[in-house]
Amino acid sequence: MSLLLEKSWKARIFRNWLTKIMRVCLINPPRIQPKSWGKPSVFQPMDIAYIAGLLETEHNVKVIDSANEGWNILEEIDGVKYRQGLKNEEIEARIRQFSPDIVGIAIPFSGWWRPASEIASMVKSVDKGIVTVLSGLHPSARPADCLKDRNVDFVALGEPERTVFELVSHFEEGKSADIAAVRGVGYLKEGKMVLNSPRPAIEDLDSLPYPARHLLPMNTYFEAVKENPLRGEVRKPWAVMITSRGCPNNCVFCSIHVVNGKKWRCRSPQKVVDELEQVVKKYGVKQVDFNDDNMTLDKKRMAAICDLIVERGLYIEWFTPNGVRADTLDETLLRKMKASGCRKLRIAPESGVQRVLDQVVKKNLKLTDVEKAVALSKKVGIKVGCFFVMGLIGETKEDIEGTIRYAYRLRKLGAESFIFSIATPLYGTELYEQAVSGGFLKANFSDEALSAAEPLIETPEFTADELRELCARANLVNPFFTREKLVKALKNPKKALLVILNRM
Repeated sequence: MSLLLEKSWKARIFRNWLTKIMRVCLINPPRIQPKSWGKPSVFQPMDIAYIAGLLETEHNVKVIDSANEGWNILEEIDGVKYRQGLKNEEIEARIRQFSPDIVGIAIPFSGWWRPASEIASMVKSVDKGIVTVLSGLHPSARPADCLKDRNVDFVALGEPERTVFELVSHFEEGKSADIAAVRGVGYLKEGKMVLNSPRPAIEDLDSLPYPARHLLPMNTYFEAVKENPLRGEVRKPWAVMITSRGCPNNCVFCSIHVVNGKKWRCRSPQKVVDELEQVVKKYGVKQVDFNDDNMTLDKKRMAAICDLIVERGLYIEWFTPNGVRADTLDETLLRKMKASGCRKLRIAPESGVQRVLDQVVKKNLKLTDVEKAVALSKKVGIKVGCFFVMGLIGETKEDIEGTIRYAYRLRKLGAESFIFSIATPLYGTELYEQAVSGGFLKANFSDEALSAAEPLIETPEFTADELRELCARANLVNPFFTREKLVKALKNPKKALLVILNRM
């Protein structure tokens, strides 16, 4: 901790000694989004809500969800990106009004580092004595880069709830010498970065309080999806829930393990459905996104969740926008999921070529299981969407063509929508390390470039322009991907027409 910060805290220690309560403001900063994504959407920040839920058991907590409260406030950055969220003046006014001791800033994606850094600077302009703490994927993967910012005091590495809670308690007691005892924290000491011992993953997720939705602008989320339905399917009062954390798989492009680790941990069916019942009764929720990365990994647990939803008469529609593993699904489970309200599943073949899936993606999954899951889902009446990634190191243009053909095969089996993404070398992933060591990163690679949804990897097998064209061609498998959208994607009407003719 800097001497300036330590000195400024002396004036706060007496107040905290009197009240025994810290004032903590948690901020979801504005986002940077590609213009190509169309109308802006809202995303409920469960990472912040979980931190707030634990903190408010002992402290005074405020949440500023600036990205979503200002979801329709867009400021153009350049020709391809815009800033989405409340104006800085509004955010600063709220910080001044609350007068926090500590401000936590969540950065779940490195492409949003710039607005988060602006918030940290704003906090220090209000009062240099306010402690700033960053959490999320970016500070966990790039702690040194974050701590180079003179307005950042601490980073919370990995799962943030208990790390932030212990850090807040540390300052509540006025301690300034033994910060090394707080596991999972990074900071500067005499100009050098110190990373304390890592904090073990939370084994008992049931021990965490429910996310503090009462501190979130729930009505804003409800109104926003009326105007612009999320994914075209969520348009009623909705909530996000998370029933498990961690992923034991080794997909080269995935960054989930950076924060949540590789060990899969789950909440009990009872706790999951208790929370579900709460959001239905308290907020009138009609639709739920289960944002797990492996919700169906334990089939018995998933079946128990479905049975409890039915037993309690919770009439909801639910979705799995992050995807489930195809090889965890069978007809019996799918029928239970359908009966409990499941309207659409997303599964992730990633590639339509088994060699790529095995050797390049490194995902332990058989394409035959994907086909079976799609066909069974159609049979029981659950819609299916599929994720694919293209432009991986070790993949060829012929492999990508094979993936496109495979998507058409899944469409015939019953899949009704597809998302084709260009592989992004996120910090903390094996793909990023491959790109750096192989010299495959484009010269314009940067934190902000990550937010543009543009190709950032080129190999001897493909160029960035070729990837754009292949991705646009792949999207023709989607019924809603029109000729006009293809023209816009390729920026060349004649080329678009040739692509369409070639696919006929």
